[in-house]
Amino acid sequence: MFLNGRYRKSSWGRGQELFENVSEATALFGRPTILIIGALDLPQCKKYRVSQKVEYFHTIGWGCHYCHYNDVHRAISYLQIATALIFYRVPSCAQFGEYLEEASRLGVKTFYDIDDPIFNATVYAENKNLDHIAPHERSHLLASADDYRGAMMKVDALILSTAYLQALAREDFGMPAYLWPNLADAATLSIARNLAERDVDEHPRRVIIGYASGSRAHDEDFKIVAEAVADVLDLYDNVDLQVIGYAVMPPALERFKGRINTRPFAGYVKYFEAMNSIDINIVPLVEDRFNACKSAIRYIEASLCSVPTVASSVGQFSEIIDNGKDGYLAGSRETWVAALGELVNNSALRLQMGEAANANIQAHHTFSCPDVIERELMEQFAVSNE
Repeated sequence: MFLNGRYRKSSWGRGQELFENVSEATALFGRPTILIIGALDLPQCKKYRVSQKVEYFHTIGWGCHYCHYNDVHRAISYLQIATALIFYRVPSCAQFGEYLEEASRLGVKTFYDIDDPIFNATVYAENKNLDHIAPHERSHLLASADDYRGAMMKVDALILSTAYLQALAREDFGMPAYLWPNLADAATLSIARNLAERDVDEHPRRVIIGYASGSRAHDEDFKIVAEAVADVLDLYDNVDLQVIGYAVMPPALERFKGRINTRPFAGYVKYFEAMNSIDINIVPLVEDRFNACKSAIRYIEASLCSVPTVASSVGQFSEIIDNGKDGYLAGSRETWVAALGELVNNSALRLQMGEAANANIQAHHTFSCPDVIERELMEQFAVSNE
């Protein structure tokens, strides 16, 4: 019960006046109208890869709608007035094929947006965090790579979240692949503006190192910094570790459990309040091709709270952090300890680096920044297939 002949014969499709091509929709509304059909199950993914696009298109005066890929009636309705279609993280399935058929009938350009290398089983398997889930879950995730790959091969162009992921997709698919990075959106900026301002501490107090993790999928990453954090806790009696979300404590940190606190995720506002309560943000990542595809979301979020970040020198983190100015990049245990020690010892440096990080995001990683979205991609959205 989807599209074309079959769809028109359904109870919903009977009597519907469907456009014959995209130029009719363009003429009616006088502007591009983008439809995003996606997997909306993960809140953070929906926020950064779907909701942000809706916000951006509305900001520039274009139309934009979105729906879950299983919501067939809504998808077909919106497709009738769309001038371009973006799939987000949709596997190759019956609905996907039918949406493609209707887009082809209407002459609507199709794009596929993805923010991690789930389409490349070899790179996906390099993610050591998969070792921390049940074997059958791991096998299922790796096997699903073919479904995503098959879907991506059928669209007109790809949209990727980082430069490394973009290069990987270009190599794998040999089709146009555009960069649309994860950014600080209006809702996030508003939340950050309402947080309490930071100031230089007049009196010595406890310094809190924060680590944000949403699932077991980051346990292997956390392991690489455990020894360095243990060294810092050994060196400085006034330092505590705050885990925001979920993490299994590696053996190196067991003896410090009295100085380790866990704060579960409880919505985005509460998450920012938790981030604003720490003094130093850490983002450890195993150095592999999977993590090289990651965007620097945790740096962006901490920076909006004017919290300085020490991150692994991997992927986008190494691209957007000016080491020693608006954050620290670390690799070895020694560089982690040195960077953390600098920030623990100097509250003025924490404030200065946090403010520089905030300025970096405001200047380069919001929708108001010039050319933050590839101009060539926007030109593709603006031109209809007549």
